[in-house]
Amino acid sequence: MTNPIASGGGEAEEAFTAIPALDALAHEFGVTPPRDLAAAEELCALVAAAGEDHRPLDRWLAPGGPAEAEDAAVRVTADALRAFLARRAEALAARERAAVEAGPRWTALPPDLTGQPPAVERALAGLRPEGLGLAPLTRARAAGLARRLTGLAAHLAETDARASALAGLLGRDAPRSTREAEELTALAGLGAGPHRAPEHWLDPAVLRRVREVRVQLADALRRLAEAEAAASATFRPEIVTLPELPDIARRLTEGARGLGGALSGTVRADRGIIGAFTTAGTWRGDLYDKLPLALAWKSAHERLRSLVRAHAALLGRYAAELPDLTLLDAALGHAGVLRRLAPDTLADPRRRALLAGQLADGRTPTPELTGHAAAVREALAGWRTVLRGPWLAERAEALAGQPLGRAARWASAHLAPLAAALDLLDAVAPAGRGDDDPAYAPTVEEARTALAAVREARRATDALDARAEADRLLLGPWYRGLDTEPSAIGAPLPDATPAQAAVGELLARARDLADHADGPAAEDRHRELLGRYAPDAGTGPDTAVGPGTFALCRALDIARTAERLAPDALADPERRARLADRLADGRPVPRDALRRAERIRARLSARRRGAPGGAAGGSPGRARTEDPRGRSRRRQTRRRRRGEG
Repeated sequence: MTNPIASGGGEAEEAFTAIPALDALAHEFGVTPPRDLAAAEELCALVAAAGEDHRPLDRWLAPGGPAEAEDAAVRVTADALRAFLARRAEALAARERAAVEAGPRWTALPPDLTGQPPAVERALAGLRPEGLGLAPLTRARAAGLARRLTGLAAHLAETDARASALAGLLGRDAPRSTREAEELTALAGLGAGPHRAPEHWLDPAVLRRVREVRVQLADALRRLAEAEAAASATFRPEIVTLPELPDIARRLTEGARGLGGALSGTVRADRGIIGAFTTAGTWRGDLYDKLPLALAWKSAHERLRSLVRAHAALLGRYAAELPDLTLLDAALGHAGVLRRLAPDTLADPRRRALLAGQLADGRTPTPELTGHAAAVREALAGWRTVLRGPWLAERAEALAGQPLGRAARWASAHLAPLAAALDLLDAVAPAGRGDDDPAYAPTVEEARTALAAVREARRATDALDARAEADRLLLGPWYRGLDTEPSAIGAPLPDATPAQAAVGELLARARDLADHADGPAAEDRHRELLGRYAPDAGTGPDTAVGPGTFALCRALDIARTAERLAPDALADPERRARLADRLADGRPVPRDALRRAERIRARLSARRRGAPGGAAGGSPGRARTEDPRGRSRRRQTRRRRRGEG
């Protein structure tokens, strides 16, 4: 390969006056000394590149190295470009979804607004029964539910207090369920019946005795009824009250009958007494055979009266001469219901006395008790209606099985979550999804979905913004953030600088490669080859940011210049080492060489300005009319240059 510095360029070798200092500089850089003005200027430019911030890597300064580095640059830049375009596409898609889910003004939503259920709502899952789900509620339904639960909680709390007070008045424990509360009101209602159990019947032992006596009375009444049925066709009922009936019946039975009896005054008197108690009102001869019926009737009557007298204290006001079993059974039924509803209370004398003071026969329930009972009864009817409603149907059994106060707290536990849900729905509404549909009423779940979309849009946007510095270094003037147009990346810019044109060409090639999914991808060796110039394709904000494509293109340009100007130097290991030692990235800047190159460039520039047609000083084309003093100065200058050499 021909060395442009060695072979010359725009001026013949014999026309160029060598500069010893320039030759020394070329030797230091391992480059063949130039033989014309243009080559000399290129050498000075190459030396000046050793002072730049972005120089080629050592491994680029080898035969074919710039081409390999350029190929790696296209591949790695394509990877970085793909990553940028993926982040941009993700952010745009997320923002579009946020606009669809939340509304066109989603960016105005407060950043701290979250769709995650608050702790008070999550706690609903731990209630027993499990709390109501708020996700399917619209604002109207959530507000309605909040109103219902607010009223319900207050109503149940008041009912619980009244039920507890009612239980205390009746010697009962506070009800542990809706059913127990209903039984309590039923118990309180037993103080209004006309035929109630006397207080002493409420003692379980006494009640057993009353029931035994009732059996005896029923048997005696049955026997009396049978005897009456047999005798009542002949005798009047008053015969059972005739004290001497047994004696008369004995005398008549044992005494004379017929004419003999008629002649006896005693017999006639006894017959008169018996006849007066017959339905016919007079004695007849067949009454001798009927007297046992009268005796049986009287005996049954006396037995019943004896039972009543014996148990008068036990039966109380139900101890009538002819007991009414219907009334007695009503009172026993009252006692039985009391025993069924409050067995533990009746077993405790102190508590039994409290209950008897309100409900026993002859007692009038206090206004406080009747007031509590009426209020609790009405409240429980409403509570049952609520439990049968659709919104509590699945939890009705569990709620009815717990104390009213706990049910009130269960209802109250929903109020804070519902308030938070309403705040959430109100906060999301201004995003404007319902602008075109006034009937649109999002549910809590939809509002949370919208906020999740907003959060994702912000995350994706922040991820793109976090890489803005690296993306600007990658794309340069083609970077517009979200508004970056993929098809325009690398397109020619108006009035572009050479550096911009070089970057545009690299980006255009990388974009073409990135557009093909099956195109060659960058490998680790390509990134190693580029070193610190490798464009980064990372997605995190903490990823190290390289110097950018402008720096990469400048370093590539210097490498290509070195290869173009000194291919023979790159092929010679010793000369290449000298060149890399001064030109490669990371090596000490040869400041003395830079100063000398700058002075030489100034002299070369002066030569170019002073020679017509750009010829170097000392060439045959110099004007013949030149001032002799000028020739003298030039001779002095040449002597100084030789001395510097």
